[in-house]
Amino acid sequence: MERREGRVGLVLGGGGMVGLAYHAGVLRALEELGGFRPNDADLIVGTSAGSVVGAYLRSGWTTEDFWQLAMGTHPQLAPLGGGKPWRGDILSPRFTNPFDLWRRGMGSAFVLTRSMLRVPAPRVPSCLQNAFPAGLFAMREGRRRFADELPEEWPQKPLWLCGVDIVSGRRVVLGRRGSPHATLHEGVMASCAIPGIYSPVRVGKLTLVDGGAHSSTNLDLAARFGCQLIIGVAPMAFDTAAPPSPFGQLVRRVPARSLAGEVAVARRRGESVLLFRPSAAELRLHGVDLMRSNGLEAVAAAAYESTAVRLDTPRYRSALSELAA
Repeated sequence: MERREGRVGLVLGGGGMVGLAYHAGVLRALEELGGFRPNDADLIVGTSAGSVVGAYLRSGWTTEDFWQLAMGTHPQLAPLGGGKPWRGDILSPRFTNPFDLWRRGMGSAFVLTRSMLRVPAPRVPSCLQNAFPAGLFAMREGRRRFADELPEEWPQKPLWLCGVDIVSGRRVVLGRRGSPHATLHEGVMASCAIPGIYSPVRVGKLTLVDGGAHSSTNLDLAARFGCQLIIGVAPMAFDTAAPPSPFGQLVRRVPARSLAGEVAVARRRGESVLLFRPSAAELRLHGVDLMRSNGLEAVAAAAYESTAVRLDTPRYRSALSELAA
């Protein structure tokens, strides 16, 4: 495991379109009220939607860009909650008839099962992959935009994007020393390849799906990097101080438990962790369809307000003031 001493690690979790809006609110408040610019982090770890945010931050986007995108006030880009630049074809059906739907459903079910089991298995022969292709939908507009707007080369400042190899069952961290080579937009597409929904992405000899198949946050990577302070944004977990109903907690049990274990790893190493997770009230705004395109400005605004409250607590004020010192 690569280890370097860094002051701050920024962990950006998964969560679909809703997760993008949540990140927009949290990160804008962190900069405006907390004085922390996300791109100043010594390491950014991105998973799924968080990989999109991390890649764009490392490529020159600002928190103001994301905020205006979510609120529909960006001077050049259509709102995050509507219009082709973001929603567009992110769920464009790849099947053309019932038989095509059936064979893609079979392939998608296999990939989903492999992603959940996470144990080594023989590689599927090419003839079977062609007969039963995985991925019911295509992210055509996202693929085009990532290729057009993100540079080919990985940024100089550390950016780690997480995926899972469905053959070995192991987490793959693109951008880390020794990882397989991928362009930046290929790394984002791999980290966003939701099993069963999108096709896996080939990177070298690996077949990768969404890093959320391992963890929606992968915060332990920042701990092992040697960061003294880790700032984690976790749209798919929940605020334990203001939890949702028992059913809501059950729905988010896996992301929440994974995050708790990762935070424990960091704290055993003596590292400080600041978490931003949606409260019960925010989760009512999030709803169950994380890929929807409506109501995202309310998600971003609520995330900003809840982050502002958290930043006004002694522990958060103290940790962030030390960064400015």
